[in-house]
Amino acid sequence: MDRDVIIGFDLDFDDSAASRVRRYVRQVVTGLGLRGDSSFVETEPRAGAYVALDGRLPDFPDHDVALVWHEATGWAAAVEDRIGDLVEIARMGGDPQPAPAAVVRWVRGLFHGEQVGDRSNRDFTAFVPAPRENDFS
Repeated sequence: MDRDVIIGFDLDFDDSAASRVRRYVRQVVTGLGLRGDSSFVETEPRAGAYVALDGRLPDFPDHDVALVWHEATGWAAAVEDRIGDLVEIARMGGDPQPAPAAVVRWVRGLFHGEQVGDRSNRDFTAFVPAPRENDFS
C-alpha cells in the first residue's frame, strides 16, 4: 500500500448553522419541561424540527399532539389522525424563529384551550373515516 497517496476531500466542517438550530430547538424543548427523547432536528435541505408533546389538547382529547417547526414557516401544533399522519391544527404566526419563551407560552396556551395564532388549517376530514365501497360483490 502506497502511503504517499493523498486523498483529497473538500469537507465542510462548519456546522455552526446546524448547531444554532439544535440549540434553539433544545431551548424550546427544555422550556416545555421535556427531555427531548421524542424529538428530532433536521438541518438539510432546510432546518426543521419535530417535538412530541406530553398531554392532549382540549379539542382533540383522543389524539397525540406534536410541535413542528420549519425555518421558513415557523411553529405549528399538529395532532395525529387515526392513521398516524400529522394534521396541523394551529400555527403560531409571526416570526418563524421567535424566542423560545414565546413558543413555550403559545404551547401552554393551546393546552389551556386558548385560541392562539392562526387556526385556519383545521383539516377535520382527517379525523373522519372515508366511506368505503363494498368491493366484495
